Amino acid sequence: MTSSLRDIIQDATARSHARFDAAITRADLRRADDYASFLRSQAEALFPLETALERHGVGDLLPNWEQRRRTPALEHDLAALDTGVDPLPVPELKRGGDHPIPEMLGVVYVLEGTRISARVILARIADEPDARIIAATAYLRHGFGRRFWPSFLATLESNPAARAHPARVIAGAQLGFGLFERALTPTAGITTEQRAAGHVRAA
Repeated sequence: MTSSLRDIIQDATARSHARFDAAITRADLRRADDYASFLRSQAEALFPLETALERHGVGDLLPNWEQRRRTPALEHDLAALDTGVDPLPVPELKRGGDHPIPEMLGVVYVLEGTRISARVILARIADEPDARIIAATAYLRHGFGRRFWPSFLATLESNPAARAHPARVIAGAQLGFGLFERALTPTAGITTEQRAAGHVRAA
């Protein structure tokens, strides 16, 4: 395999990534109710994905996993906005008797990639800062200055199991995008419909 795994995954998940970005763009995250709905949808996907990774020993793959995991930050923000969450079921990563290292790295690719979207969202929020929202941005700010993305890519590209099974890495990434899309779609749809009707309810 001569292409980088990053390029292979990026090409294979381009449509999923575009749908993820579009779902976020549809919501006006400068509004506290829309922002709370966004955080709820993020938690519905991120909580089960991080749980699945931990069940399979992600700390062995990424020794700094405790610094990377964002469940505590997201729990903080949800509490700050008094917002409940009903996470999606924890997905099964293991297939057959093989350890799901390639699938795990695919999921982490998605989780780490969402940090890039977080920077864009923070910039949008800064245009019209709302004190309630600013107090609930631990999730969006998590990992700033820590170089988590380049260090993850180094792990991804050098992992023998990932290099040997790129299709399984892609499957893990598609699973990750799928959960986020499943969680985000209802939020984006409700937000759009309610705004069109002129009565967006508080989350």
